Amino acid sequence: MPNSLFSRFIAACLLCFYLSVGSASEPQGDSRNSALTESEILFTLSGSNTIGEKLAPALAQRFLEKLGARNIQLSQTHAVEKTVSGVLPNGKSSAIEIKAHGSSTGFKALAHNETDIAMASRRIKDSERSELLEKHGDLSAIDSEYTIAVDGLAVIVHPDIAIKQLNTEQLAHIFSGKVTNWSELGGNDRPIKLFARDEQSGTYDTFKSLVLKRHKVALSPQAKRFESSGKLSKLVSTTQGAIGFVALPYVNDAKPIAVAEAGASLYFMPNTFTVSTEDYALSRRLYLYLPANSTNPYAQQFIDFVLKDEAQKVVEESNLVSLMINDATVHFNRNYPPRYLNMIRESKRLSVTFHFDHNLKLDNKGQRDIGRLVDYIKHNAISDVFVFGFSAESLDASHDKTLSKELANTISAKLEKLGVNPFYTQGYGSRGAIASNDTANGRAKNQRVEIWVGR
Repeated sequence: MPNSLFSRFIAACLLCFYLSVGSASEPQGDSRNSALTESEILFTLSGSNTIGEKLAPALAQRFLEKLGARNIQLSQTHAVEKTVSGVLPNGKSSAIEIKAHGSSTGFKALAHNETDIAMASRRIKDSERSELLEKHGDLSAIDSEYTIAVDGLAVIVHPDIAIKQLNTEQLAHIFSGKVTNWSELGGNDRPIKLFARDEQSGTYDTFKSLVLKRHKVALSPQAKRFESSGKLSKLVSTTQGAIGFVALPYVNDAKPIAVAEAGASLYFMPNTFTVSTEDYALSRRLYLYLPANSTNPYAQQFIDFVLKDEAQKVVEESNLVSLMINDATVHFNRNYPPRYLNMIRESKRLSVTFHFDHNLKLDNKGQRDIGRLVDYIKHNAISDVFVFGFSAESLDASHDKTLSKELANTISAKLEKLGVNPFYTQGYGSRGAIASNDTANGRAKNQRVEIWVGR
């Protein structure tokens, strides 16, 4: 039986080899975990899963590269937690922690001194602002609140669903369980299956604010909830009759549909331009909140870095909409003023739109966008700049016309201070609404200033 004995000998040798390889790999894992444990934490970001899943790790890696770090590694430490580590030029092993459990958790972490920067896919709530006021100052102020990207909350359905567009009221009826079959909306006779983000998610918070609360309904208990946007999107794309909502980068194989506010006639598909201009009904800003009283120099350096074009390219690589300005030829319908339509016929619209708070003060993003717009105009040697203002509807056409012109003049004056003289500035009142004037959010969207340039 020499062949049999020889075979057993070979098998035993191979077994010993594999066992030795396996035992050698274990200390490597321990060594890596030990290295992470020994790394100095430069700062921690906590909050939004939309930011924390892809964008924050990518920005952290690029930031460490900017600091001259080597051996940069991304480590998954939890389902929604990551650590980006590297060795700085001074030889110190350093790391950035990212904990992406949902927007509300970022503000809670700030309250308990458990994070340096809060990530949020919606603006800080008044209740959160009040709670943190004594400890961190006004986090809604320009020296604490930073818009780092714009995102579209896409409504997605299974690819076989024939419906192409829905308004926010119809979405509210679907997600509250009032409408349970696609045939009730003109589609095929098929039960609707609901998928939604979890309670901690800023994506869900935005959907609740823009759709559910606006129409005074609650999410159906039949909806399946998910902490991960990617997992939700995958299930919608593979489940017959499914509908869900995700951040724009997570549409993947599902089918996005056009959305309008209830009471508005314009439906917009979620795409880079309509999200950037914030014309799309379910567009939203992505924020970082760094308290003005922070004493962490690395956290402030990171914020400054994120606002620069180099980092904004990382935003685009992460399939989000950056703050960098671009242009597009846009065609509108006849609901707009004839003079406006004549003016834009040979023009292109820029992707920046200026919005104002309830006191008609230019918001934080807008204040920073002024500088970005001036740089774009000068870099491209643009001479024909058109500034067009619009107001929400007050049922007083004269008042609306005056207010829209004042808003346009506000932007033109800021541009002139920085060396850019608009060719034409005009206000068009409340005509050309892109949203419903029946809601505060709709009125805020309609009250805006657009920038157009000659072709």
